[in-house]
Amino acid sequence: MKTARHLDFALHAAKATAVGAINLTAVILTVGTSCITPAYASPSKQQPKKVIEPAEVVIDGIVASVDDKPITLHEITARLTPQRKLTMTEAAKDPEALKVLDEVIFEKLLEEEAKAKRLSVADTEIEDYIREVAQRNNLSLPDFEAALAREGRTLPAYKRQVRVDILRAKLSSAISRGGISTTDAEIDQYLEAHPELRSAENTIKLHHIVVSKVGRTPEQVQSKLVDITTALEGGGDFIEIAQRLSDTAASSPEGSLLGVISAQDLSPAISEAVTNLEVGKFSKPVESESDFQVFYVEQRFSGLNDDSDEAEEALRNEVRQTLQKQKTKDRLSTYFVEDLFKNHAVDKRL
Repeated sequence: MKTARHLDFALHAAKATAVGAINLTAVILTVGTSCITPAYASPSKQQPKKVIEPAEVVIDGIVASVDDKPITLHEITARLTPQRKLTMTEAAKDPEALKVLDEVIFEKLLEEEAKAKRLSVADTEIEDYIREVAQRNNLSLPDFEAALAREGRTLPAYKRQVRVDILRAKLSSAISRGGISTTDAEIDQYLEAHPELRSAENTIKLHHIVVSKVGRTPEQVQSKLVDITTALEGGGDFIEIAQRLSDTAASSPEGSLLGVISAQDLSPAISEAVTNLEVGKFSKPVESESDFQVFYVEQRFSGLNDDSDEAEEALRNEVRQTLQKQKTKDRLSTYFVEDLFKNHAVDKRL
């Protein structure tokens, strides 16, 4: 009788739910029974079978899905710093893993929206962006990658974040292209509510660059702020830099413009940052709950109390831009914070 080995492998997966959502929580590898029978042994002298107890090894699992497209545990753990293996239970209790999961969900939502609007990001766009950042910092590409490594980041991870930033900017532009109208009645109402705009004192034309915290780690936010500050300190044009690097500036030709604003309407933190800021200068980053902003004073007005038609028309145009900018900001805020999640099916399981 010849020697025989018997190995049974079984993969267990839960069935999909009635609505088609993937309900796989883990892939289990089970090692079954193995026995070895010596050749020509009599039945009375056969050795007892050696039973190996089944052992469960978690290979991967589904931690979330976007439009029924799964996000795996491996995708999450691969982004942890340092990388480490986690079980589903461990991941559910790990703050970094949960934060990474939110980032991945947001990325998947952007990708689905981009597909619906026929938007994409070419590899050449990402390469051009990285090359420009490296050049601004007087670094070769190998030196730039080494600088990332010193910050605990990898080039693939940086490319992934650049792709997200570009995609978000393109979506912002697409959402805003429909146009936002401002009526004369709205301008009249705004001027009535802000009589200080007709006096020259403490009225400024203000721009800003926005770095959102949404979908970014604190390290990624700080890295982008460094990129922006480096470009500004190098003598770059604020509005041009805002068009490239601000998270909201891509929505209009003058996307960085906040408008002509009275100091009385600014929050205490912003007022402190810009009140004594000279024309043509930019502020230090000002932090809020959802973002960082860098401000730039383009002009301080000294003739708005002029009763001429020309001065009045200039004022109304500035107010119109201010209102349109605010409407655009509100629309994009609602879109990225609420509409993305309403437009797609998100199943988060951790």
